[in-house]
Amino acid sequence: MSGKKKLKLQIITPQRQVLDKEVDFIALPAYNGEMGVLPGHVQYVAKLNYGVLRYKDGEKQEEFAIMGGLAEIAHDVVSVFAEDAALAEEIDEAEAKQKLAQAKASLSSHDADIDMELAEMEVKKALLMLKVKNRKPKF
Repeated sequence: MSGKKKLKLQIITPQRQVLDKEVDFIALPAYNGEMGVLPGHVQYVAKLNYGVLRYKDGEKQEEFAIMGGLAEIAHDVVSVFAEDAALAEEIDEAEAKQKLAQAKASLSSHDADIDMELAEMEVKKALLMLKVKNRKPKF
């Protein structure tokens, strides 16, 4: 066993605990830009944007689509409280494309009963899901 320090990464949504794992490095989609976290990081709370959360564990690299929220960093534990999150391999590409088409149709309909802000959020979410599904992790 190596003596290399690790971070504990927890990703939690209102629906479920998505991940609880020890990792070597985390890149968060912070509100003001991507934020890297290594063991020994100072205590910090970051507002999260819609974006890609990446982590590295040894040679393994994974990506999650994160739909906003907060990240708390304290004592080598990174707790991500997200509105929603999905691992790249969990994303159904056909479903994401269908949701994108539906949201775009809602936006273009100009119907007074359509919640434009919600439709715009659905477009952002579907585009993020497709981005995470179709890219290779980068470090």
